[in-house]
Amino acid sequence: MYYSGNEIVEISISIEENGYAFYTEAAKNVEEQEMKNLFLDLASKEISHIGAFQKIGEVFKDQYIIDAPEDAELYIQNLADKHIFKNKNAGIEKAKGLKNADEILRIALQFELESIDFYSSMLDRVSGNAKRIIQNIIEEEKEHASEIRSHIR
Repeated sequence: MYYSGNEIVEISISIEENGYAFYTEAAKNVEEQEMKNLFLDLASKEISHIGAFQKIGEVFKDQYIIDAPEDAELYIQNLADKHIFKNKNAGIEKAKGLKNADEILRIALQFELESIDFYSSMLDRVSGNAKRIIQNIIEEEKEHASEIRSHIR
């Protein structure tokens, strides 16, 4: 099965937009300035990821960038379907009413780890510039996860 560049880019942008919304809302909800700063920093990084995926989208607009055998196709679809921020507005909905920084950090960690899994599943099926961009995003997501882990009590 082939996935179009547009399909992959749309899923990825949606995930990152929800991450941005989650972190922005979380920053509003917590009282600790250190946590506000952390969440705002993570939100700005999600914006840069959106830009990176938009670049991939421009290059691969109508091309098929993932050629996946059926079992890999099901795996990729499963990862996309179970992603914590798959649905529109999921990020802001998850953050609404959360005031406990540890609870927010645990959700944020889940988001980052699921993103790493999803983007890693695509990595072996893309080439060239798209592969380099996705690899960079995976490394950044790993850094986010590490940073988040360091703040969980």
